[in-house]
Amino acid sequence: MSEIEKAVNHIALIIGIIKRFGYTAVLEQQFESNLNTIMNHTGLCRDKATDYAIEIAGQLNIQGKGCVA
Repeated sequence: MSEIEKAVNHIALIIGIIKRFGYTAVLEQQFESNLNTIMNHTGLCRDKATDYAIEIAGQLNIQGKGCVA
């Protein structure tokens, strides 16, 4: 699994945890860290990297490959 795939998978997990249990500063820090990984590896700006992560995370969950919170 590539660094981008790992970061996207972690973001999907973090979003699921936030939806289920609520926001925490620690989750935000983890989200930001994974978002920075995506930005560094793809060259995408923050907004595009966020959109990319959410889109790919949704595809992984639809295919049953993503993390489940």
